[in-house]
Amino acid sequence: MKNNREYIYSFPNTSCTLRIVNYLRSKHQSYLDSVVVINLIDRWLVKLSLKSSIPHRLEQNLQAVLNEMGAISQPPKKILEALSSLERGKSPTEVMNRYQVVIVIHGKPETEEIEIFRDRIVEKLGYCPQNMA
Repeated sequence: MKNNREYIYSFPNTSCTLRIVNYLRSKHQSYLDSVVVINLIDRWLVKLSLKSSIPHRLEQNLQAVLNEMGAISQPPKKILEALSSLERGKSPTEVMNRYQVVIVIHGKPETEEIEIFRDRIVEKLGYCPQNMA
């Protein structure tokens, strides 16, 4: 049985999401089990799974940064089911097809995937929507 701590936060745009992912990579990489980043029409969701070995003070600092940049999120049932499927070992492609959600990152926090996703959306639309800023 896993004894990990999990957080799901909502961020208003790509910039905030990139800052959080960079922060995770630079300050908390060794305490991360996984990161899932999902793009919704009006926001981004980031689910963090932390190892139970993270020091309490470091976890408090992480929570403070998350609260400053975003908000704790209680996603819809469909998103929770998609996240659960990922945890059970389903591939991101399978989960995206089944639940019709856009999984941008699953596993290690990589900013490049978010940037590529944003650039493709902006290029296809011909403008930058607010949540892609």
